[in-house]
Amino acid sequence: MVFECCNCPGLQMRLKMKEKKMHKEDKDFWANNGEMRNELPDESYIDNCDLNDTIAKVMAKQKSELTANDKKLLGKQITRSISTLKIKKIIVTISSAAVLLVIIGISAIIFNAKNSQIRVYAQHIQSINESSTTRLILSGKKEVLIESNDSKIAYAGNGNEVKVDTNIVSQSVDENKIVYNTVIVPYGKRTQITLSDNSIVWLNSGSKLIYPARFATEKREVYLEGEAIFEVSHNKLRPFHVVTSDIEVKVLGTVFDLSAYSDDKTTSTVLENGSVEMKDLSTNIFSSSKVTMIPGTMAVYSKDGSGITQSKVDVKQYTSWRDGYISCEKQTLGNILKKISRYYNVSIQVNDKSLENETFTGNLDLRNSAQQVLAIIAEFINVKIDKTDNQILITRI
Repeated sequence: MVFECCNCPGLQMRLKMKEKKMHKEDKDFWANNGEMRNELPDESYIDNCDLNDTIAKVMAKQKSELTANDKKLLGKQITRSISTLKIKKIIVTISSAAVLLVIIGISAIIFNAKNSQIRVYAQHIQSINESSTTRLILSGKKEVLIESNDSKIAYAGNGNEVKVDTNIVSQSVDENKIVYNTVIVPYGKRTQITLSDNSIVWLNSGSKLIYPARFATEKREVYLEGEAIFEVSHNKLRPFHVVTSDIEVKVLGTVFDLSAYSDDKTTSTVLENGSVEMKDLSTNIFSSSKVTMIPGTMAVYSKDGSGITQSKVDVKQYTSWRDGYISCEKQTLGNILKKISRYYNVSIQVNDKSLENETFTGNLDLRNSAQQVLAIIAEFINVKIDKTDNQILITRI
């Protein structure tokens, strides 16, 4: 049998289109069998079908014309195509599985962070505003009511004894089990807590702190709602973690302020000294973020999901309340009034909302009454202060 030379332009074009997919033996076969060109499928069929189907179709129609060598070449091509397809499927399967495992792993980490033991426990503790007295909840749900406006609580190293102002109270602490204690401070009051590891926490008005009576594990972890200043005792082997509903702050030994009031649109950390790592606990694994802070900076987490931002600040403006005054440097009246309202547990109303954008610079002594503090502001801003019962009204003059 004699084959004509394959000079058909259309067939040559189709051969070139398949050139990258064919091995040298395959191209030799099609070039040397010119009589088969009318049996070749058009370009769209070649593009959309497996090479195995194309070869099988031609072989069925030209079976009697194939030589032993031709059949051998076709056999090799079929085997090679099947092997390549299997390898590709295996690679795709392995890659998909690897991606799935990574997503599951990250999701598990975030799930564990958002559902840690202390966070779950915190969900069952009463809200802050249900009492006008500072409350200390010990093991066995034993409660200690604290009447003083500025109280002090100090723990022994084993957590069994607690000094509340001048009184000593006891509780049972199991060495092999975490025993959580809780301090709930209403608006208008504050407390200073010395934890069993000698870390000191200044808990501001309208705040709640949950913590182990004794830190028995490698991870020292507390839960905060509201605002507190932490002076953490240094222990490199046992990092200190502060968890809120939105973020987690990890420290080794440092001083910082953390504000996490539930009615604020943001949660913020201001670092006085040392180093801390702040990360959000977003359920979205692709948008969660974390930052490492240096002294003199503030990290702000927006609850709308826009992440964490950092900026340089005057630390005293955020920590001075610990020392009994509010330091203001061009702070808006709206921000100052919110602090005063929480500190004194009074309702403050402004008849002209544009007043809240006015700024004030100076120090406000918190040893004075709320009305006296506001009177100082009124000397610099043209406003009038009126008080009725437990409500203060500010009007523009």
